[in-house]
Amino acid sequence: MTTKLIREQVYIPGPRGRLVGELSYPDNTTANAVVLIANPHPLMGGAIANNVIERLAMDLPAHGCVTLRFDYGGVGHSGGDPIDVAGNMRQFWETGTSPADPGMAQEVDCASNWLRSQLDLPQVGIGYSFGAYALVSSVVDRLASLILISPTIARHDFSPLSAAGRPTMVIYSDDDFATPVETTQHWLESLSPPASSHMLTGGEHFYRGMEPHIVKLCADFIVQTISEGGGA
Repeated sequence: MTTKLIREQVYIPGPRGRLVGELSYPDNTTANAVVLIANPHPLMGGAIANNVIERLAMDLPAHGCVTLRFDYGGVGHSGGDPIDVAGNMRQFWETGTSPADPGMAQEVDCASNWLRSQLDLPQVGIGYSFGAYALVSSVVDRLASLILISPTIARHDFSPLSAAGRPTMVIYSDDDFATPVETTQHWLESLSPPASSHMLTGGEHFYRGMEPHIVKLCADFIVQTISEGGGA
């Protein structure tokens, strides 16, 4: 039987105004997990229409997941003042961070809490680029497992990951302009407990054309970790 996808616009209370997102779920399949998807940085095109974010949100429900994607404050239809691109871009390119980063991590926390209030299911986090940092820095302790796609380890602090001890999968590219592959591999070797990992050849940072493969990797990992009962 083909799974019919239900898409529902939702509104989440946030520190800068309400966050607008989309909840996607199967109408004829029992959901086993709820997946919080955290976007890349808005200064790098991070929004719910991102090619990887959208494909994950639309395809994972066929694997028994409810997904939530949302726009950070000031992005799309979410409340809050628009991000000051001119004021943030120079620092962002020099350091990979911006003054808006802590606020967006807090919004991920708000989205996670909202999901917990709505659905009594194991919560899995998928963070892409900056979104990986936002998950690890704000909600890792309440996740059953998490998936990090091109984590910005050269720019942000990911030390809470090891302390949390959650089942983790890392997807990265051998030619990512944001983080050298050697840096990612050295970091993976240092993780305790270790994370499973998949290096995609030629993915750069944007993984265009690789979205179906990423969905399959994520779906397989979620099904495995939820069936094993790992995490919170």
